[in-house]
Amino acid sequence: MDKKKYDLKTDNKFVISGSCSYLLKKEYSTLLTGRNLTFEVTPLSLEEALLFKRITIDKKNLKNNLLLDTTKTKILKTLDSLLEQGSFPEVFLKQKKFKSLILKQYFDDILYKDILGRYNFNSQKTKDLVLYLITNITNIFFLMKIRNSVHLSYYTAEDYLVAYKEAYLLFTLEKFSYSLKQQKKAPSKIYCIDNGLRNAVSFKYSTDAGKLAENLVFIELIRRDKETYYWKGQNEVDFVVKNSDNSLEAINVCYSNEIHPQRIKRSYRV
Repeated sequence: MDKKKYDLKTDNKFVISGSCSYLLKKEYSTLLTGRNLTFEVTPLSLEEALLFKRITIDKKNLKNNLLLDTTKTKILKTLDSLLEQGSFPEVFLKQKKFKSLILKQYFDDILYKDILGRYNFNSQKTKDLVLYLITNITNIFFLMKIRNSVHLSYYTAEDYLVAYKEAYLLFTLEKFSYSLKQQKKAPSKIYCIDNGLRNAVSFKYSTDAGKLAENLVFIELIRRDKETYYWKGQNEVDFVVKNSDNSLEAINVCYSNEIHPQRIKRSYRV
């Protein structure tokens, strides 16, 4: 019936959302070839989170650093919430005592429905590998080394990683290079779709504020559809953004009230 309405060019519009395995990109692009527009929706941005909290900001005052102290406090409190508890809309609006429970359920749904429901993977090894990666967000990782810790072959571990990425649970970031060959040979960095999800299931022993801030910035770059890489050589840059005019923009993330001059100096010398 829905296809008939579409073919008859009625005014009906259909919006299908979700992350179920049969709605992932490969499936719906095949089933609805030529009849769909795809939008990837990320968790809430800081701006959207402030709207959810009914906190309005005059962007002119923000640019000129003229915000009231009470407004600054609300913004920082909201940012702290995004850093630690994430920004899935349902979770963001729940009381704190329920957030972790919901996030753990999200993780199980993604793992067992969207990944293990689609692939004939070993369930325990699939979980072990994803927990290792999700704990070590923002780190450079070598798949050859990681696969030994979960007793997988290199190519099996690679298949698992592809599945995590297809389910929008994890993302990898490649090293910037003008040589595609060198880019592919270099190790990647790992990021998670949501800080709260990561914190709810990972084996972390500290607040990891710097890692969480970097992960939050990475998701914002995805939200803005930026072509992004990292750089590591004599110096290191968290993100290298390639703009539409092929110019490059370097971004270092620092979660602190003060930035050490040496960190700025290193950035300019890359």
